[in-house]
Amino acid sequence: MREGLAAGVIVAGLLLAGCSSGATPADRPDAPGRSAPQKALPTSDPCAVLTEEQLKTLVLDQEPKQVEQNGKQGCEFRSGAPGTPGWSVFVAADPTGTYQQFVQANQGAQELPIAGYPSAIVNDETGCHLTMDVADSGSLKLTALVGPGAPLEVGGSCDAAAKVAESVLQNLPSA
Repeated sequence: MREGLAAGVIVAGLLLAGCSSGATPADRPDAPGRSAPQKALPTSDPCAVLTEEQLKTLVLDQEPKQVEQNGKQGCEFRSGAPGTPGWSVFVAADPTGTYQQFVQANQGAQELPIAGYPSAIVNDETGCHLTMDVADSGSLKLTALVGPGAPLEVGGSCDAAAKVAESVLQNLPSA
């Protein structure tokens, strides 16, 4: 009787373990959850996500431009004229790509919660890529690249991405 019971417990454990292998970061109990209110993703004017005051504070002194990057329509903000030291950041809403998908696709992603929103970064030679969970479907994406000679207050590429993300959050309406 005990052998049958023990075998049943082992089989049940194996079945449960087999079912849990496909968990996404959102399904894991240790995955960060959003503790701040859901935001509306910017759709009409991606360059309106930062105010003039914020642009000055972030030392982004060039005219913002709507551009497409990796299939996402967004806005590029720059510091310094072309060919001079500076930095840039691309900000876009991704209505279909989620924070969880970003983390799954980038196993080396580092979690970096910002103002109650789960965020993750990947820093590579093309800049710091930050994805933030601000909405139930979709996410906010930023790519920052700080070049040599950029203003010291900007910090590194991931510092810059986080600062811009904090500023953008202040301007996004609640959903």
